[in-house]
Amino acid sequence: MRKLSGLIVLATLVPMLTSGCGKKNDNGGGAGPGAQTAIGRPNPAFAGEAPKGAMKIEDMEVGKYGGRLVLAMPGNPKTFNPMLSNDVPSMDIASLLFATCYDYHRLKQEDEPSLCEKYERSADGLTYTFTLREGLRWSDGTPLTTDDFAFSYGVIIDPKIAMSVKDLFKQGTHPDGKPIFPTFEKVDDRVFRFKLTHPDVLFHVNVGSIYVVPKHKWQASYEAGEFSKTMTIQVDPKDLVGSGPFVLRDFKDAESVVFERNPNYWKVDRDGNRLPYLDSLMFLIVPDFNATLLRFREGKTDMLTVRPEDFDALKRREAKADYVVKDLGPSFSTNYIMFNLDARSGKDGKPFVDPMKQKWFQNKNFRKAISHAIDRDGIVRTVLNGRGQPLWSFYSPANVKWSASDKVIKYAYDLNKARAMLKSERYETRDGVLFDPEGNKVEFVMITNSENSTRIAMLNVIQEDLRKLGITAHIRPVPFNDVVSSLSDLRNFDAVLLGWGSAIPPDPAQSKNVVLSSGRNHGWNPAQPAPATEWEARMDTLLYSNIGAFDYAERAKYNDELQVLFSDWQPQIQLVVANAAFAGRKNLGNFKPAGLRPELFWNAESLYFKTPKER
Repeated sequence: MRKLSGLIVLATLVPMLTSGCGKKNDNGGGAGPGAQTAIGRPNPAFAGEAPKGAMKIEDMEVGKYGGRLVLAMPGNPKTFNPMLSNDVPSMDIASLLFATCYDYHRLKQEDEPSLCEKYERSADGLTYTFTLREGLRWSDGTPLTTDDFAFSYGVIIDPKIAMSVKDLFKQGTHPDGKPIFPTFEKVDDRVFRFKLTHPDVLFHVNVGSIYVVPKHKWQASYEAGEFSKTMTIQVDPKDLVGSGPFVLRDFKDAESVVFERNPNYWKVDRDGNRLPYLDSLMFLIVPDFNATLLRFREGKTDMLTVRPEDFDALKRREAKADYVVKDLGPSFSTNYIMFNLDARSGKDGKPFVDPMKQKWFQNKNFRKAISHAIDRDGIVRTVLNGRGQPLWSFYSPANVKWSASDKVIKYAYDLNKARAMLKSERYETRDGVLFDPEGNKVEFVMITNSENSTRIAMLNVIQEDLRKLGITAHIRPVPFNDVVSSLSDLRNFDAVLLGWGSAIPPDPAQSKNVVLSSGRNHGWNPAQPAPATEWEARMDTLLYSNIGAFDYAERAKYNDELQVLFSDWQPQIQLVVANAAFAGRKNLGNFKPAGLRPELFWNAESLYFKTPKER
């Protein structure tokens, strides 16, 4: 959800060494042929030489080995299992421990190879063939092969295992209601292919969404029906074998997560020196975003996601401080409030939502009236300190290619219009209190994650706005993991304020888990066996049509209609989008934050410290 998005005592750096031009360095970095720059001595050292098919990073400056990067993470991760991660802390950690077949360059905003050096798509768009890099190894030294992708894909499409990434591979349903998935074929240890039933213009990106996991470690657990219990936060770090730039060294619940260099990582810099440069990386687990700011100001962390309300104060001190602040403009992340439209009942037979409230929430004009009653400009002014803008589209305006903000319905702040809509549905106000057609007082609870003071402040504005309509809306902040449980499992909420972190890449094809009626993150009424409404069925059709078209103009036509439909029915009431800003120490090399997650450390393997630093 995506949606998605968020440490450290610094070790002493080894002074930079020199080497003669054309000579292979002797720093233990395993530089490839032609390396001309010695850059210190990595500790822990790399294992052997870089793989023959190593990926070379050309667009980052050559750095130095050594040091520990520290960041602060608000809230505990729920899991280390990359396939089951659905919260920001878990997904951030997954990006450091595991790699995908294909990736997306956060700054260039274009596809790029990853574990796979290339892919080929057939003319009819129904066959995709992928080739792995030569010489890849897991962090424990075991070869990484096609068998690992076959295993990982089999886990993903297993109907007994619930995971959001499954939605990306759905290509419709069989007559019996079971989902249709592409078939996987192993060609050899480095080549595999997928056969599709319908063309998918970005299927290589779907494959790139798989954080492949090692078959040799987890096949036995999977066959025993225990995969969902693997790679939990209680896992022995030695068992968490990965392919990302780092491996897990230590985890202390509610305290810290510590990583160290993956000795078998498969990327090198432009001079052939092995990556990553950092010896270790650490997340300090803190209670909320206020604590992340405090740790940065105290000099205990090296990078910070800057909230709108903190930007001016940090920027004023920038010239004399040891950090730099970068403003990237509108964020790709959004904020919305959503009512629970799920009319089903739990295992105990009780409805997820009070039937009385369900009548309110299911009413389209009720939701549209709420949307008109929210002063988005007021939220931007008072909560975001002016650093943001109202949001009308499912996509942020940062997503220039797909945002339909010039076409969707806009809900200007208009209490009179809101009252008229409610009156048309036979709601009435008596003594400043709103009552439904059956004489019930309109009152409900809005939840959000307690770690995020910005969202709580947004709810305070919304609470006051709704009070002007005669609605009593209670605010209940709860830990983020509890919010996720309420959405995914318990379904025990009236309304929730959350946000989407953009998919990678920010393309409609990556929104299946949210937009499709069968999607696990179709939060207002998830995982429907069949579309519950005609408008949701139409959204399904439009998304599949978008994905199956190869011409951008045709894809845009389907996307625009879908976005207009979404804005009309208001299953999620879009609120505001903040400006994105980030801070990093001036001593930090290759600090290039991006608008797409993980914004601060998407290039973690290339980050380095220019000079040693004591804390």
